[in-house]
Amino acid sequence: MASGSASGLRKVSAELLTTLGWLSGTLHVPTHVPLEEHIALGRHHLKLTGVAVPGEPDRLRFMALRRDAVMVVAPAMAEADTGASPFSTPRHVACLLPAVILRGTLQVFSNMRLSDHLQIEGQVVTLRHGLLTPYGGTAHSADARPLHTAIVNLSWAIGISEED
Repeated sequence: MASGSASGLRKVSAELLTTLGWLSGTLHVPTHVPLEEHIALGRHHLKLTGVAVPGEPDRLRFMALRRDAVMVVAPAMAEADTGASPFSTPRHVACLLPAVILRGTLQVFSNMRLSDHLQIEGQVVTLRHGLLTPYGGTAHSADARPLHTAIVNLSWAIGISEED
């Protein structure tokens, strides 16, 4: 859930796949910046509050999370911008990450190859209607995780392929 505050920051509930595993908490994002842009262009750390850490019984009140330790950010609610435009088309892609594969829909500039689109996209891409599974897993696997929105840090992506 996203909400604003007098400090010029809005709160965005999210789950974050990190090198430690899945963390959940509240990101603090400038009100005038889309979440994807904040993740791609912000400083070295993401500000999180109320953080659940795998295996820990209590939530952390605050955490400065290294941006380069984050593989995927999955906000609890989708941002207003769906990424769709008259200049793009949805493509079904598979993003290969360490130990997991994320399948979803990526908006790609019309009449452009996926590889060319990725060269101009920057450090992150946003997949919609995603499914994260271990390699070889299916939507019915016990550890499959549907993600309506997944912001992927491309520095962790081993590769991205287009699917039919």
